[in-house]
Amino acid sequence: MSEEVGRSIMLIITLAVVSLIGFFIYQVASTTTSRPVLVQAGDAVLTSSGNTYSVILWLQNAGSSSADLTSATLVINNYNVSAPLTCSPAIIPSGATATCRASFASTSAITTAATGYIVTRYGVYKVVMVRS
Repeated sequence: MSEEVGRSIMLIITLAVVSLIGFFIYQVASTTTSRPVLVQAGDAVLTSSGNTYSVILWLQNAGSSSADLTSATLVINNYNVSAPLTCSPAIIPSGATATCRASFASTSAITTAATGYIVTRYGVYKVVMVRS
């Protein structure tokens, strides 16, 4: 009889530990997925006037929380360029799209499509800009 009680207690302890591990995994997974996820919506267009360049791009927030882009920066490594990115709206709600613009000067002529990176507080996002 006491052997059966011991087995039952061990089974209850094992199930409790497995439940705690499952709850911990759920908490970690739900925390990491409740953040903004930015995706490029359409082509980013790069235009120029002399050695001054302008970029317009559209970003969609596919995540489950708002994305604050008030301090976002556009970086184009191949041309050693970094410029502040101004988005409207600056805080993108979940599922919404924002229009973002950046202007910069470059002594190197950008004649083809360029790859850039948007640096935000949530991470770095790669964007491809077509030359118009």
